[in-house]
Amino acid sequence: MSTDQQYGSPATAGSTNGLSTAGFVTGLLGALLSWFPIAGIILGILGVVLGGVGVSQGKRTGAKTGLGVAGIVLGAIAIVIAIVLIAVVASDA
Repeated sequence: MSTDQQYGSPATAGSTNGLSTAGFVTGLLGALLSWFPIAGIILGILGVVLGGVGVSQGKRTGAKTGLGVAGIVLGAIAIVIAIVLIAVVASDA
């Protein structure tokens, strides 16, 4: 049995990255749920962090990083929408 068969082969250029996918999903959920500020902020932060780690890992291993970048962008949008919504509600009080 060769070493590649025993431990699995390293990521190839076309492989996906689990952390990038997780960052995209949490960023998307954060953007969709940003109308509930607490959920938007928490999921947005998770999207930015997981997306950033996924991009970093993808660059290191040669995996795709597009979903990680999308997770960062969507997470940032979710945070901004939630903060603006909090500011608007607080100014009306």
